[in-house]
Amino acid sequence: MTEPTSHQEPKGDITGLLLLGGLLLALGLLASWTWVFIVVAIIFMIFMHEMGHYLTARWTGMKATEFFIGFGPRLWSFRRGETEYGVKAIPAGAYVRIEGMHNLEEVPEVDEPRAYRAKSFPRKLLVVSAGSIMHFLMALVLLYAFFVGWGDPSDPEAWEVGSVSSQSAAVDLGIELGDEIIAIDGVEVGDFQHFGELVRARGGETVDISYVRDGETINDTVTIGGRLSVDGAEAFGGLLENDRILQIDGIDVFSWDDVLTQLDGKVGETISVIVDPVDGIDLQAFDDIEVNEVLPANEAVVGFFGISQERIAEDVGPIDGVGRSITGLGQYTQLAFENMWDLVTGGGLRNFVTDTVTGNTESAQEALEEATTSVERETAGRLLDVDNPDEDRILSIYGAARAGTILSGEGFENALLFLAGLNIFIGIFNMFPFPPLDGGHVVVATYERIRSIGGRQHRVDYNKLLPLTYAVFLVLVGFGLLALFRDIIDPINLG
Repeated sequence: MTEPTSHQEPKGDITGLLLLGGLLLALGLLASWTWVFIVVAIIFMIFMHEMGHYLTARWTGMKATEFFIGFGPRLWSFRRGETEYGVKAIPAGAYVRIEGMHNLEEVPEVDEPRAYRAKSFPRKLLVVSAGSIMHFLMALVLLYAFFVGWGDPSDPEAWEVGSVSSQSAAVDLGIELGDEIIAIDGVEVGDFQHFGELVRARGGETVDISYVRDGETINDTVTIGGRLSVDGAEAFGGLLENDRILQIDGIDVFSWDDVLTQLDGKVGETISVIVDPVDGIDLQAFDDIEVNEVLPANEAVVGFFGISQERIAEDVGPIDGVGRSITGLGQYTQLAFENMWDLVTGGGLRNFVTDTVTGNTESAQEALEEATTSVERETAGRLLDVDNPDEDRILSIYGAARAGTILSGEGFENALLFLAGLNIFIGIFNMFPFPPLDGGHVVVATYERIRSIGGRQHRVDYNKLLPLTYAVFLVLVGFGLLALFRDIIDPINLG
């Protein structure tokens, strides 16, 4: 069939498009250009998903009549050939309209040979899978850019000091960015987790430290600081496990011996303290912390050294980058499957809904309701954050953009990894075997093919699938609204 002559039919003026551009400009000026980059990157991902459907539909001879970014009222569009292209007001997705996707759709007789339902099973399978395939291709390109541009940091034992906390053993020792810790008390340090285990077991102790700076090995001693253990936190009325005490009654404390000095004779009294909470974001001051008992260092604290790690990346060439990218894609995909499985079977979805609706875990909420003093309320409020981690949560588009912005601020390479992971997640999720997801179309096409064995063509009656389709749609919308609500009132914290 010959396609119509190519021409353009504007649908409205460009006012709406200019407004959308103005909103992105305002976002860059009022927030940051990193936000604009992440938002545009996500929109581009959505566009490429639909481009996959569109290109394979055209290649397999199907008729695509619409290709729009967004939903809702049309902002701007034009027609080229038989397809109308454009932008709609709500940038929450995109779609390509292919004629004859199911038996309920009326298609002009002249177009029936080009309808989706009239094509062979391999062609149907290619078209409905093309969106997810495009996500995996984008992830592969992003991983390639990461490995070639920044190297491969996959060796867990190749790390150096990435940051140093104030009032810490690291500061006392004079640790600098880029130093490599190689031994504690003669025990060779492996990966950063092993380093943390060695440190936590030595809270309040004076230890030997060996580290390398500019190729020179330096040996020195330092007293390990500490964060409060469970028992240590219970010794104070108002502090939490993993708090790090920095000041007592206006006096800086650098070790647990300093803390003991300031607490001498104050059991049963109240003190003012400044602590570094476990999230490490903002120091917090408290005026009326009650001292219940005084404990020795080996009971009160777990070791805290005061550094974060920066992985040392191995240089990767353009050729080797191809293999690394393919391997990385497989590893990320496996990790995404495992995380999704844990989310569904490990209670993550239930926790997400409960935490979002109630505001947090039940025990912490009860503590907040029962609080009678300002210290109790402050402690319960902080406990809400501690008991409400960000692992069991689903991100809305806004939340994903925020997470990408935070990671971009820590380095463009982190944004590449984030976008690669996001593409993999969407690619997998989109293939879940439920309509209206693309995976639902794969199941329908496969079922029709099996039922058509023997020569008699079988088509699924979509009237019977509509209840399931609507149910899945409502569930997705429900989780999406919950995620957006959660991302607004409780922004994701990657600190």
